[in-house]
Amino acid sequence: MRMHLFEFGDQVWFPGPLRDGMTAYLAATYRMLPVPVPWAVLLQKALQRSGSRRVIDLCSGAGGPLPLVLDRLAAIDPAGVDVVRTDLYPSDGVRRVDARRVPPDLQGVRTLFAAFHHFRPEEAVAILRDAAGHGQSICVFEATRRHPLAVALTLLVPLMTWLVTPRIRPLRWTQIVFTYLVPILPLTIAWDGLVSHLRTYSVSEMRAMVAKIALPDYEWEAGELRVPGVPFPLPYLAGYPRRETCA
Repeated sequence: MRMHLFEFGDQVWFPGPLRDGMTAYLAATYRMLPVPVPWAVLLQKALQRSGSRRVIDLCSGAGGPLPLVLDRLAAIDPAGVDVVRTDLYPSDGVRRVDARRVPPDLQGVRTLFAAFHHFRPEEAVAILRDAAGHGQSICVFEATRRHPLAVALTLLVPLMTWLVTPRIRPLRWTQIVFTYLVPILPLTIAWDGLVSHLRTYSVSEMRAMVAKIALPDYEWEAGELRVPGVPFPLPYLAGYPRRETCA
Protein backbone atom coordinates (compact mmCIF):
# COMPACT_ATOMS: atom_id res chain seq x y z
CA MET A 1 0.00 0.00 0.00
CA ARG A 2 1.31 3.42 -0.97
CA MET A 3 1.96 5.77 1.97
CA HIS A 4 2.31 9.52 1.37
CA LEU A 5 4.32 10.40 4.46
CA PHE A 6 6.23 13.56 5.41
CA GLU A 7 9.49 14.35 3.58
CA PHE A 8 11.91 17.03 4.75
CA GLY A 9 12.85 17.93 1.18
CA ASP A 10 9.24 18.84 0.38
CA GLN A 11 9.03 21.50 3.08
CA VAL A 12 9.44 25.18 2.17
CA TRP A 13 10.88 25.87 5.63
CA PHE A 14 13.64 23.24 5.30
CA PRO A 15 16.99 25.13 5.48
CA GLY A 16 18.69 25.74 2.15
CA PRO A 17 22.12 24.36 3.19
CA LEU A 18 20.53 21.09 4.27
CA ARG A 19 18.43 20.88 1.11
CA ASP A 20 21.55 21.51 -0.99
CA GLY A 21 23.40 18.88 1.02
CA MET A 22 20.74 16.27 0.30
CA THR A 23 20.77 17.14 -3.40
CA ALA A 24 24.57 16.95 -3.55
CA TYR A 25 24.56 13.51 -1.96
CA LEU A 26 21.93 12.21 -4.38
CA ALA A 27 23.86 13.61 -7.34
CA ALA A 28 26.96 11.75 -6.15
CA THR A 29 25.06 8.47 -5.87
CA TYR A 30 23.70 8.88 -9.41
CA ARG A 31 27.29 9.14 -10.63
CA MET A 32 28.10 5.82 -8.93
CA LEU A 33 25.26 3.83 -10.54
CA PRO A 34 24.33 3.52 -14.25
CA VAL A 35 20.72 4.58 -13.66
CA PRO A 36 20.96 7.49 -16.17
CA VAL A 37 21.82 5.06 -19.00
CA PRO A 38 18.38 3.45 -19.51
CA TRP A 39 16.73 6.79 -18.77
CA ALA A 40 18.67 8.37 -21.64
CA VAL A 41 17.63 5.54 -23.98
CA LEU A 42 13.95 6.06 -23.23
CA LEU A 43 14.30 9.83 -23.46
CA GLN A 44 15.90 9.48 -26.89
CA LYS A 45 12.95 7.35 -27.96
CA ALA A 46 10.52 10.03 -26.78
CA LEU A 47 12.43 12.73 -28.65
CA GLN A 48 12.33 10.69 -31.85
CA ARG A 49 8.63 9.94 -31.55
CA SER A 50 7.72 13.53 -30.77
CA GLY A 51 9.95 15.02 -33.46
CA SER A 52 11.20 17.50 -30.86
CA ARG A 53 14.73 18.50 -29.89
CA ARG A 54 13.67 20.17 -26.66
CA VAL A 55 13.45 18.79 -23.12
CA ILE A 56 11.24 20.46 -20.53
CA ASP A 57 12.52 19.16 -17.21
CA LEU A 58 9.81 19.44 -14.56
CA CYS A 59 10.64 19.55 -10.84
CA SER A 60 14.25 20.15 -11.84
CA GLY A 61 15.31 21.57 -8.48
CA ALA A 62 19.08 21.82 -8.35
CA GLY A 63 19.54 19.63 -11.43
CA GLY A 64 19.57 16.14 -9.91
CA PRO A 65 20.47 13.43 -12.45
CA LEU A 66 19.62 15.59 -15.47
CA PRO A 67 23.25 16.48 -16.39
CA LEU A 68 24.22 12.80 -16.30
CA VAL A 69 21.24 11.82 -18.44
CA LEU A 70 22.12 14.52 -20.97
CA ASP A 71 25.71 13.25 -21.14
CA ARG A 72 24.44 9.75 -21.89
CA LEU A 73 21.95 11.12 -24.39
CA ALA A 74 24.72 12.95 -26.24
CA ALA A 75 26.60 9.65 -26.57
CA ILE A 76 23.70 7.95 -28.34
CA ASP A 77 22.17 10.99 -30.06
CA PRO A 78 24.82 13.60 -30.94
CA ALA A 79 22.27 15.94 -32.55
CA GLY A 80 21.89 17.67 -29.20
CA VAL A 81 18.85 19.03 -27.37
CA ASP A 82 17.66 22.31 -25.93
CA VAL A 83 16.86 21.98 -22.22
CA VAL A 84 14.53 24.13 -20.13
CA ARG A 85 14.71 23.46 -16.40
CA THR A 86 11.58 24.24 -14.39
CA ASP A 87 10.42 23.96 -10.81
CA LEU A 88 7.61 25.28 -8.63
CA TYR A 89 10.27 26.68 -6.27
CA PRO A 90 13.09 27.50 -8.69
CA SER A 91 16.74 28.20 -8.03
CA ASP A 92 18.96 30.30 -10.28
CA GLY A 93 18.57 29.48 -13.96
CA VAL A 94 15.33 27.56 -13.40
CA ARG A 95 11.95 28.78 -14.63
CA ARG A 96 9.00 28.79 -12.24
CA VAL A 97 6.45 26.30 -13.58
CA ASP A 98 3.69 24.25 -11.99
CA ALA A 99 4.07 20.72 -13.43
CA ARG A 100 0.28 20.35 -13.38
CA ARG A 101 -0.21 23.39 -15.63
CA VAL A 102 2.76 23.85 -17.95
CA PRO A 103 2.57 27.09 -20.02
CA PRO A 104 1.67 26.46 -23.69
CA ASP A 105 4.90 28.11 -24.89
CA LEU A 106 6.95 25.30 -23.34
CA GLN A 107 6.79 22.77 -26.14
CA GLY A 108 8.95 19.65 -25.92
CA VAL A 109 9.40 16.32 -24.17
CA ARG A 110 8.54 16.72 -20.51
CA THR A 111 10.63 14.80 -17.98
CA LEU A 112 10.38 14.03 -14.28
CA PHE A 113 13.46 12.42 -12.79
CA ALA A 114 12.89 10.83 -9.37
CA ALA A 115 10.13 13.36 -8.64
CA PHE A 116 6.77 11.82 -9.56
CA HIS A 117 6.32 10.20 -6.15
CA HIS A 118 6.25 13.64 -4.51
CA PHE A 119 2.75 14.17 -5.91
CA ARG A 120 -0.46 12.78 -4.52
CA PRO A 121 -2.54 10.69 -6.95
CA GLU A 122 -4.83 13.51 -8.08
CA GLU A 123 -1.84 15.78 -8.67
CA ALA A 124 0.03 13.04 -10.54
CA VAL A 125 -2.96 12.49 -12.83
CA ALA A 126 -3.14 16.25 -13.45
CA ILE A 127 0.51 16.25 -14.59
CA LEU A 128 -0.11 13.42 -17.02
CA ARG A 129 -3.40 14.87 -18.27
CA ASP A 130 -1.78 18.25 -18.95
CA ALA A 131 0.95 16.64 -21.08
CA ALA A 132 -1.47 14.45 -23.03
CA GLY A 133 -4.00 17.24 -23.44
CA HIS A 134 -1.37 19.48 -25.02
CA GLY A 135 0.01 16.72 -27.23
CA GLN A 136 3.41 16.70 -25.53
CA SER A 137 5.47 13.61 -24.77
CA ILE A 138 6.29 12.93 -21.12
CA CYS A 139 8.79 10.60 -19.44
CA VAL A 140 8.46 9.72 -15.75
CA PHE A 141 11.49 8.00 -14.23
CA GLU A 142 11.86 6.81 -10.64
CA ALA A 143 14.99 5.76 -8.76
CA THR A 144 12.93 4.25 -5.93
CA ARG A 145 10.47 1.40 -5.62
CA ARG A 146 7.86 0.31 -3.08
CA HIS A 147 9.48 -3.02 -2.32
CA PRO A 148 10.54 -4.69 0.98
CA LEU A 149 14.18 -4.92 -0.12
CA ALA A 150 14.26 -1.24 -1.07
CA VAL A 151 12.79 -0.30 2.31
CA ALA A 152 15.27 -2.53 4.17
CA LEU A 153 18.25 -1.03 2.34
CA THR A 154 17.42 2.44 3.67
CA LEU A 155 18.94 1.25 6.97
CA LEU A 156 22.31 1.50 5.23
CA VAL A 157 21.79 5.08 4.04
CA PRO A 158 23.47 6.78 7.05
CA LEU A 159 26.60 4.68 6.47
CA MET A 160 26.44 5.37 2.72
CA THR A 161 26.16 9.09 3.42
CA TRP A 162 29.37 9.03 5.46
CA LEU A 163 31.16 7.02 2.74
CA VAL A 164 29.90 8.95 -0.29
CA THR A 165 30.28 12.50 1.05
CA PRO A 166 34.06 12.72 0.33
CA ARG A 167 33.22 12.14 -3.38
CA ILE A 168 30.93 15.17 -3.59
CA ARG A 169 32.24 17.98 -5.80
CA PRO A 170 32.31 20.76 -4.85
CA LEU A 171 32.45 19.64 -1.23
CA ARG A 172 31.25 22.51 0.93
CA TRP A 173 32.02 22.96 4.61
CA THR A 174 28.32 22.75 5.44
CA GLN A 175 28.23 19.27 3.90
CA ILE A 176 31.04 18.14 6.18
CA VAL A 177 29.62 19.75 9.31
CA PHE A 178 26.08 18.40 8.88
CA THR A 179 27.32 14.94 7.90
CA TYR A 180 30.06 14.23 10.43
CA LEU A 181 29.98 16.78 13.25
CA VAL A 182 26.24 17.35 13.55
CA PRO A 183 24.88 14.34 11.61
CA ILE A 184 21.60 15.84 10.45
CA LEU A 185 22.10 14.94 6.78
CA PRO A 186 22.54 11.16 7.27
CA LEU A 187 19.28 11.04 9.22
CA THR A 188 17.21 13.31 6.96
CA ILE A 189 18.50 11.60 3.80
CA ALA A 190 17.67 8.18 5.26
CA TRP A 191 14.17 9.28 6.28
CA ASP A 192 13.39 10.93 2.94
CA GLY A 193 14.77 7.88 1.14
CA LEU A 194 12.50 5.58 3.12
CA VAL A 195 9.47 7.78 2.48
CA SER A 196 10.34 8.03 -1.23
CA HIS A 197 10.24 4.25 -1.54
CA LEU A 198 6.91 4.10 0.28
CA ARG A 199 5.49 6.86 -1.93
CA THR A 200 6.61 5.46 -5.29
CA TYR A 201 3.79 4.43 -7.59
CA SER A 202 3.79 0.88 -8.94
CA VAL A 203 3.48 0.17 -12.65
CA SER A 204 -0.11 -0.99 -12.15
CA GLU A 205 -0.96 2.23 -10.30
CA MET A 206 0.50 4.34 -13.09
CA ARG A 207 -1.44 2.35 -15.67
CA ALA A 208 -4.60 2.99 -13.67
CA MET A 209 -3.81 6.73 -13.76
CA VAL A 210 -3.44 6.90 -17.52
CA ALA A 211 -6.59 4.84 -18.01
CA LYS A 212 -8.45 7.86 -16.65
CA ILE A 213 -7.10 10.14 -19.38
CA ALA A 214 -7.22 7.90 -22.43
CA LEU A 215 -7.12 9.95 -25.64
CA PRO A 216 -7.41 8.51 -29.18
CA ASP A 217 -4.31 10.33 -30.41
CA TYR A 218 -2.09 9.58 -27.42
CA GLU A 219 -0.51 6.36 -26.13
CA TRP A 220 1.16 5.27 -22.91
CA GLU A 221 3.92 2.85 -22.02
CA ALA A 222 4.63 1.72 -18.45
CA GLY A 223 7.19 -0.79 -17.28
CA GLU A 224 10.24 -1.53 -15.20
CA LEU A 225 13.94 -1.00 -15.87
CA ARG A 226 16.67 -3.36 -14.73
CA VAL A 227 19.79 -1.43 -13.78
CA PRO A 228 23.12 -3.11 -12.92
CA GLY A 229 23.92 -2.52 -9.27
CA VAL A 230 20.31 -1.85 -8.29
CA PRO A 231 18.78 -4.99 -6.69
CA PHE A 232 15.22 -4.23 -7.74
CA PRO A 233 13.64 -2.96 -11.00
CA LEU A 234 12.72 0.72 -11.26
CA PRO A 235 9.30 1.82 -12.59
CA TYR A 236 8.84 4.24 -15.45
CA LEU A 237 5.99 5.72 -17.46
CA ALA A 238 6.15 7.34 -20.89
CA GLY A 239 3.46 9.00 -22.98
CA TYR A 240 3.62 9.89 -26.66
CA PRO A 241 1.31 11.64 -29.11
CA ARG A 242 0.50 9.40 -32.06
CA ARG A 243 1.95 10.81 -35.27
CA GLU A 244 1.78 9.53 -38.81
CA THR A 245 5.53 10.00 -39.19
CA CYS A 246 6.37 7.78 -36.26
CA ALA A 247 7.75 4.33 -37.01
